[in-house]
Amino acid sequence: MVIQRSTLEFLLVTLILGSIMVTTLYLGHGAGVLAFLIWGVVLAIYLKRKSKVTEPRREDSDPS
Repeated sequence: MVIQRSTLEFLLVTLILGSIMVTTLYLGHGAGVLAFLIWGVVLAIYLKRKSKVTEPRREDSDPS
């Protein structure tokens, strides 16, 4: 079974927002902010790593 990219992105956003909402409801406002910050750091690391992987490799040798 193949999941469409848009569906996967929707599920990831739902997971992130849902976990923040549940954390806030059950543990309080401070815990929700902490969960938000943790997800922000995780997403920043993911996007930074993803951009490094998608960069084309440059060859150091001179073509001339």
